[in-house]
Amino acid sequence: MKKSMNKRWIIFSSLVLVMVMATAGMAVSGVKGQFGFFGSKGGMHKERVLSKLDYSMQELKLTPEQQAKYTVIRSRMAQSMDDAQAHREKVRENVRAEMNQEQPDVRALAKTMKKEARSMPDMLTAQIDSVLEIYDILHKDQQAKFVQMVKERMERMNHRRGPKGLMDKDLS
Repeated sequence: MKKSMNKRWIIFSSLVLVMVMATAGMAVSGVKGQFGFFGSKGGMHKERVLSKLDYSMQELKLTPEQQAKYTVIRSRMAQSMDDAQAHREKVRENVRAEMNQEQPDVRALAKTMKKEARSMPDMLTAQIDSVLEIYDILHKDQQAKFVQMVKERMERMNHRRGPKGLMDKDLS
């Protein structure tokens, strides 16, 4: 009876450990969602995001005053992305170092991953706020064109990925 109970406990503990390590591995390698801000190729993604944003601003034909404001906002966004990438690299290295220990502290890893997961919405919110700042520097006609550009982008994403939640709704 006791031997059977110990065997069950070992199997259960092993399953929990595997789940924790898998979760840590996903968090360390990068969570990629619709916005893609948390990938292991952050630098490449940053350049792609900023390049698309630059192209959109060219399409809106910003005035010199708007361009100056946009440049400041864009610089903050780029710095934020760089800071986030550096932070992810540091966390990734800490997790790898812990996992390379003979007896990794799984509870400490879980605590780290939870902390990182809780910070992700804040990073996304900051980027959304930056886009809203850009929207606010635009004139009414540019804002209308900006909204149209977003709708078109969402429609392309809808066709490429298929209907998903918000993408399913009519935005007209």
